Amino acid sequence: MVDRWPEGPAAHFGLGLVVVTSVIVESLAGPVAGVLVAGVFAALFLVVLVVLLLRGLRGLDAGRRAYLFTFGWANWA
Repeated sequence: MVDRWPEGPAAHFGLGLVVVTSVIVESLAGPVAGVLVAGVFAALFLVVLVVLLLRGLRGLDAGRRAYLFTFGWANWA
C-alpha cells in the first residue's frame, strides 16, 4: 500500500513527544502542569479542526489535516 501522506509518521512522532513531555512535566511539576501541556495541544487540534470544517473540508480529510498541523512539527524537531 502506498503511503498517501508521508507526513504521517512525523505527526505520530510529534504526538508521542507531546505525550512523553506531558508525563515528564507531570512528574516534575505536578499533574496540573502535565494536563496543561496535553490540553494546549488538544485545544490547538480542536481549533484547527473547527477552522477546517468551517472552510468546507469534511470527514477524515479535515481530521487528517488538523492532526498534521498540530503534530507535524516533528519533521523539524
